[in-house]
Amino acid sequence: MQKFIKPHVVHSFECDNHLRLRVRSLFNLFQDLADEHANEMGLGYHYCHERDLGWIGAAYHVRIFKWPVWEDKLTLATWPSAVTPVAGIRDFTITNAVGEVIIAASSMWVVLDLKRMRPVPVARHMPAYKLISEKALEPDFKKLEPLCHIDNTRVFDVHADEIDLYNHVNNAVYPSWILDAFESDFLKEHDLSEIKILFKHPAVYTDKIVMETQIDGKETRHIIRSDTNEKVFADIKAVWRDS
Repeated sequence: MQKFIKPHVVHSFECDNHLRLRVRSLFNLFQDLADEHANEMGLGYHYCHERDLGWIGAAYHVRIFKWPVWEDKLTLATWPSAVTPVAGIRDFTITNAVGEVIIAASSMWVVLDLKRMRPVPVARHMPAYKLISEKALEPDFKKLEPLCHIDNTRVFDVHADEIDLYNHVNNAVYPSWILDAFESDFLKEHDLSEIKILFKHPAVYTDKIVMETQIDGKETRHIIRSDTNEKVFADIKAVWRDS
């Protein structure tokens, strides 16, 4: 087993108004890289589709040391670093043109039986695959503490172009939603430096979303749930640094 490595040049459409890679673009890169490598390993979308299975992202832990900007030449790398009875762990690094790791991430993926919409054991439903024990970072996938207070609440609808091939809100959308919890001055003066996301339940097109935010200096917490409070879609912790 070798790492899956792919060059990438940051496109203008992947960037925000500060010419930096968008949060959603970053998570799209992770997903695309994972999809390509899984297909190369023989256990990607096409293998799963024939068996009514799907790899579903359950958690991410990401550290951003420096945000890529428009026209940056990057090297993207991913590899499976561990496996449990119920999940595969996949790590990522993004390296700049001079060989510095500017983003490191670890992610947890479960195999879902798409007919029953229930997780199934990885070893029983996927071909055996080799691991690379190297870690991009030491991930923390533990449950987050409940919010102590709520500083703001947003209520909004799911948009049609946020729905993925499983008819769920794509996982790259949730971290981008948290940006709307802040005033423009906060986003102008701060960069996201770390984010931990625990995905709880997939949102769909008909859901009305409630996002509750707790702000404690440069650390923020976000609960993304249904307006009926029946489902929590994602639980997020973010750390920010001065721009």
